[in-house]
Amino acid sequence: MAGCADAIAQFREVLNRHLRSRPTDYLVSFRALLSAAEEYHWAAVLGDFKDDFYPLDCPHCGVEITIAIGDYGRYSAIRDWDLGDVRRRGLRPAVAERLTGTGKWMHETAVRDGQVALADGISHLFGHAECPSCASVFNVADEYTSANRPVLRQAGSDGSSAATYGMSHSRIAAAT
Repeated sequence: MAGCADAIAQFREVLNRHLRSRPTDYLVSFRALLSAAEEYHWAAVLGDFKDDFYPLDCPHCGVEITIAIGDYGRYSAIRDWDLGDVRRRGLRPAVAERLTGTGKWMHETAVRDGQVALADGISHLFGHAECPSCASVFNVADEYTSANRPVLRQAGSDGSSAATYGMSHSRIAAAT
């Protein structure tokens, strides 16, 4: 991939121009842009926020929580096989001006392109949830990422392995 950096940068720009045209395949192209910017985790799991569920464990008490973001609500809950989502707590969306890094880039891109539902979903995904069991509050994206994102390894210049996580600031700038 190192030898393809120029081609990938050009592909990111093509995708960015395509997104600005507000295509019918917006989400597919948005996820492709996330991949081109090496945000593989979000490219794989990001949905359209019509009926999205993100399972995770409370970082404080360990209970399994379902995060729902969609037409049926935006909440954290305990999922019960017979009763459905119980003990619902409303999500606390991130304030757009306080978003950083990948969440900021994703939100700004969706807003720029008039994708209101996507921008709203991203603000909830990068916002906070309350555990229905212990009432602790945590960042949804941070907890979901730490539980689900694979660690990518690259060989360092000295031959050692170096872990890489997320979109670098230069890739964010290049993708906009």
